[in-house]
Amino acid sequence: MSRVLSQILLFLIGIAIVFMFKFKRPKFYRPLSWKLNVLATGLYLGVLIMLVPILYMLPAKDFIKTVESKDQAIASSLNLMNNLYNQHFPTEGDLDKLEGVYKNSCQTFKVDSSKLSFDLQPNIGNYPILIERKDIDDGEIDVSTYVTAQYVGEVNFTKRLLPPAITVKNGMLSLRAPDRQTFEFKQFNIDFTMAQFDNQNSSIHEMSPHFSNQIIVIRVPQSLEINRGVLGDRIQII
Repeated sequence: MSRVLSQILLFLIGIAIVFMFKFKRPKFYRPLSWKLNVLATGLYLGVLIMLVPILYMLPAKDFIKTVESKDQAIASSLNLMNNLYNQHFPTEGDLDKLEGVYKNSCQTFKVDSSKLSFDLQPNIGNYPILIERKDIDDGEIDVSTYVTAQYVGEVNFTKRLLPPAITVKNGMLSLRAPDRQTFEFKQFNIDFTMAQFDNQNSSIHEMSPHFSNQIIVIRVPQSLEINRGVLGDRIQII
């Protein structure tokens, strides 16, 4: 952050010098008296001086998304999926605390049957489905969907991903794939002047993607019967 501040200060000082020289050019010097020149220059420098403490008040962290936060989010996502693969199932409370994992929908349905079955569309994907039993029979089924970190290059668009469509009717919970989404990414060459400060090559770098996973958590009343059917390997009661 200190390097960024130094660059901004140098830029502002450069503008001040150019501004002062412009006022001393003959075509500007004739119509303006020396008092107006001094006043204008003094006001401009005063504004620059006032900006200095403001720059130092900017947060040192999280003001600009860094590669480290991306790496942490991806590592957390990969660790979560590895735990699921090894039958280590987190609760919904645990998911809410994980970095790089976002809740992208939350719905509540009334219980209309003593048994809950599942209807998954063939192209829904291999979503892990976790079922938690509540301590009470409140007559409600709470369904939350989570999505893990998804990046293209340094662009994080995890929170823009749509959740699957979920309905509960006559004791059947149905999952349908979300509407198709299209994202357009554009990448530009780094300006030569900027590349000198950032120590980067000005040529375009490959925008390598990291794809996300969806996780569904269903909280059911204590006595509701669960019929997993042929989906026993995908639906886990925790």
